[in-house]
Order: sequence, then structure tokens, then C-alpha cells
Amino acid sequence: MLKPVVKIENWGVVQSILSQGFEELRSGNRLLGYVTGHASLPNTKLVCTSPIVRVDLSQGLAETRNTVYQLGEANGEYRSWADRRTASTAA
Repeated sequence: MLKPVVKIENWGVVQSILSQGFEELRSGNRLLGYVTGHASLPNTKLVCTSPIVRVDLSQGLAETRNTVYQLGEANGEYRSWADRRTASTAA
């Protein structure tokens, strides 16, 4: 079964919809962002995805059980969080 490819913009990564902070872009976490091109969500909607099962950063893709998300621009707060994490691990 081919999964639909859906664009997600202004996204971040969380553990769950109730999370108080961001998480790494990896399997088990969820994307939170605005999707376009989703068959059952015809207008851009804020979504929290099912858990990520695979990430392909070279292609800019994050796959969940039913959907492949084409990663657009990350949320500014998420980018800042990720940059701080990268800087602290490099130091």
C-alpha cells in the first residue's frame, strides 16, 4: 500500500499532544504542524501526527504509520530549540 505524501509546515516535534516541550526528530515522537494536501483534511489544519516510524533527512521526509510527511519550514521556536541542543552537544 502506497502512503499519501502530505506537506507539513511550521512544524515541531513533540512526544505527545500534551507535551510541554520539544523532542528530537526521530522514531516514536510526533510531528505537530500545519498540513496541506491531506485527503481527509482538505484545508490546512493543525495536526499532531501518529508516532513517527522513519525519518529520511536527506529527502526531508518523516513517515508515520499511514502517511509520509514532506517537511517544509520548521517552526521558529523548534529551530531555536534544535540549534541550542546542537550547540550544547558540540561544546
